[in-house]
Amino acid sequence: MQSPRKNIFTWELFTVERHQEKWFERVVRPPWVRLILKNHENKILIIKEHRFEYDTFDYRIPGWKVFDELVPYLEVRNDEDKLNTTVYDTARLEAKEEAGIDELSDLEIVHVSKAWATVEWDLYYLSGQIQKIWEQKLTGHEHEHGIEISFLDEVEIFALIKSWKMKEDRSVAVLVRYFS
Repeated sequence: MQSPRKNIFTWELFTVERHQEKWFERVVRPPWVRLILKNHENKILIIKEHRFEYDTFDYRIPGWKVFDELVPYLEVRNDEDKLNTTVYDTARLEAKEEAGIDELSDLEIVHVSKAWATVEWDLYYLSGQIQKIWEQKLTGHEHEHGIEISFLDEVEIFALIKSWKMKEDRSVAVLVRYFS
């Protein structure tokens, strides 16, 4: 059976598809991961980093893109097993690079946040328990953002949310649900 979607424009990290039967376009870009990681005190890992889109610091849970390019994503987009394997691998790598976490247990996908009907840009939220943490090993772009890590409890995280210091709305919504 032929797909009702047709690519009408493709760039490095996104493509625009037109649905042939319903006549609407959708932008498709590779997914990202977001990590809800607890330490031995059940506090959540929060990062503080300078965000150029806000021209200020933002508090957020760690995360990164699952694919550096569009084509590898499109190759596994419809294969849930391969996609989930890549999501888990990315989560472990991001935890290690951004926060120095060397070992995680109970890592699981707790939610997949969908953007909306005309944009496919999923955020995979994973939770896990930190077993070993070493030294943070930031790469070039991460140094530019001045990333600092801390561990906060639920009350402290809600204070960041209420004061608008945690700006990524999709993650705010997932954290509120996670604590509920």
